[in-house]
Amino acid sequence: MGIKNKIEERVKQAKAQSYFKAWYQRRWGKWTLLGAGLIVVCVLWVAGLIANNLLHIYRGDIFDKTTLTWVTAADYEQNQKAASAVLTEDDPATGTDEPLVYVVAYQSFACPYSKDNQQDLKAMLDKFGPLVKFVFKDFPTEGLHENVFNAHLAANCANEQKKFWEYHDLLFANQGKFSKPELKAYAAQLGLDKTTFDACLDSEKFSQEIRQDYAQGVNLGVPGTPSYVVNGQLIGHAVPMDLWEEVIGFILKQEI
Repeated sequence: MGIKNKIEERVKQAKAQSYFKAWYQRRWGKWTLLGAGLIVVCVLWVAGLIANNLLHIYRGDIFDKTTLTWVTAADYEQNQKAASAVLTEDDPATGTDEPLVYVVAYQSFACPYSKDNQQDLKAMLDKFGPLVKFVFKDFPTEGLHENVFNAHLAANCANEQKKFWEYHDLLFANQGKFSKPELKAYAAQLGLDKTTFDACLDSEKFSQEIRQDYAQGVNLGVPGTPSYVVNGQLIGHAVPMDLWEEVIGFILKQEI
């Protein structure tokens, strides 16, 4: 057989072998296998998720809309009781009287992180105010900041004259300047009745209420300021606006 014939024979054999490649050895076959594998993985993941949810439902667990986690019925009930226990009529509050979302804020007027979070809180209330009730709780950081307890006393005295939020803003704007003369000067700046305010501050009229707020926060596990209880669930740190949108937006989607 001549060289030419040998070459032609080899070419024929190579073509024949390529024609009879198994489908999974071809490029399109490999891609098909990869796609099928991904589909199987997705199906198994979804099946596992459904099975897990059904198991929680079978056990009687409750899906918490705030934390996006499953909790036992006993834990959920305990969280709700804890939240209702801290909501009292005499606490300063703003927002709607028929809220879908309760935000209970534990703040210290001397805490720089509480001060820094005020802009985000105002933005959150501007956007969600008609659907949210925002409640202020005293959590003075005594031992860390001088005269902070006096600042909380003064804010409660201002609340007695329906000027809590205005006084609240003045305290954060003048953070650290909490001597009694300075606190009384802020009251005068807002036009509060001097005799009533001075007597309230000097007698520490709301001392017990502030201590109760602090004790309630400790019982809830408040780690520091600022901390927030949102529909019964604790968020133990400052919350930027994008996170407020995420948390409240999710709750509203479930409620509306």
